[in-house]
Amino acid sequence: MAKIIIKKENYFHNLELLSKKAGSKEKLMAVIKDNAYGHGLKIMAKLAREFGITKVAVKNLKEALEIDSSFEEILILADHPHESKAPVNISFAVHSLEFLKKFPQNSNIHLNIDTGMHRNGILVSEIKESLKFIKEKELNLRGVFTHFRSADDFNAELFWQQSNWIEAKQEAIKQIEKFGLDMPAFHSCNSSALLRSQGGIKDDFARCGIATYGYTHIDKNIATYDLKPVMSLHAKRLSTRVIKEGQKVGYGGVFEAKKEMEISTYDIGYGDGFFRYDGLGNLKIANGQKILGRVSMDSLCAEGKADEICLFNNVTEISKAFNTITYEVLTKLMPWIEREVKML
Repeated sequence: MAKIIIKKENYFHNLELLSKKAGSKEKLMAVIKDNAYGHGLKIMAKLAREFGITKVAVKNLKEALEIDSSFEEILILADHPHESKAPVNISFAVHSLEFLKKFPQNSNIHLNIDTGMHRNGILVSEIKESLKFIKEKELNLRGVFTHFRSADDFNAELFWQQSNWIEAKQEAIKQIEKFGLDMPAFHSCNSSALLRSQGGIKDDFARCGIATYGYTHIDKNIATYDLKPVMSLHAKRLSTRVIKEGQKVGYGGVFEAKKEMEISTYDIGYGDGFFRYDGLGNLKIANGQKILGRVSMDSLCAEGKADEICLFNNVTEISKAFNTITYEVLTKLMPWIEREVKML
């Protein structure tokens, strides 16, 4: 049976590195949304809590309710308010003035401010109106935040957006004090912005996702970082056969043997979330083996008869082969694949 190995020491290594950049474990929010970027929501929540993380971010209320309630703060990033009151440690991100006005009274919220990404968030000009409504509706403002659009890139856009954030933050503080609201936590740094920070951060905490799992997309001209991939993907042998020179393998027969060779079929395919490789390139897996022919829904072929093969220890090369990013390869892996935590 195919399985995912979670390397606990690597995860803790990454969390330690990021915590030091932020200033402490308390200043790091671990993003475990979308089944913890494919690593397994409950598994990664348990490990984050064991390390000492007190704050996490998830996709929706369903994910929030699946993890242990011992976190100080669980921030829901992409869900609308529900009629029933969520537990006291669960908050919702608010991405527009329109939806702010639909939240039930006493809801816990984090207000998103658009500082230049132009994807989500209230406008700076809407801060006053938003905070006035929060006061009148008796909503619990737990946080104010933004999201940086170009922290990975080798240009000045991060500094421009950080400047916008400083101005927005100052306006928010002014209006919060005016309306007599409790001062919330402020947060802006994603993984790349935190890694690029020098001497800690000025916000109350940073939100980190991909870097906690061992990857960064920061341009190498900026800097490189000692992050360690947390996940490896493995498949089990289903069958073995010897094929002769000239025989073809799989759908369309796109792989043709140049010699007699022993090949095996393994129990993972695009139905499990591994990408559908068309067999026409030179895709190699972790030990240098090539995938032979097309990837099927539930299986793929490789040379040899090893009982188990590793598809990747580091997903970077796989993502390049499919002209995508590490996030997509990781998050596509289906939740039914067995996940096992191992010490190195």
